[in-house]
Amino acid sequence: MKRFLLSLFVLSALTSFAFAEKNTALVHPGEVVYVRFDVKGTKLKFAHAGTVKDDAAQVVFSFDKEPKGGMRSLKVENKFPHDLVYKAEMRSLSQHHERRVEATPVVGGKVAFDPYPAIVEELAFFDFKLQP
Repeated sequence: MKRFLLSLFVLSALTSFAFAEKNTALVHPGEVVYVRFDVKGTKLKFAHAGTVKDDAAQVVFSFDKEPKGGMRSLKVENKFPHDLVYKAEMRSLSQHHERRVEATPVVGGKVAFDPYPAIVEELAFFDFKLQP
């Protein structure tokens, strides 16, 4: 199963490279990244992302360090009252592969979980939007 997932990731990465835009939150295995935005109604403007604990952060990404069954889990906490949608890109830095993937929308005030293959060494999140 691990070989199949690895092969699928490598093949898809070779055929579809995607590059994240600026205002990107980068998350590595074992990290917790706190993201803050400037908010006007349901419009978001990326303000800051960092690994230092930030109680004012509206979105928190936690990426498992150790894979389980060939997969790592990403936890996304949405502190907004509205649903959060965004774009995501998974990257294997050592193999120079990038692949844009569908991210799970996060219901307002809730937590979402997404699985990613263990080969992923970096996740990039960008183009954040709130849905009323």
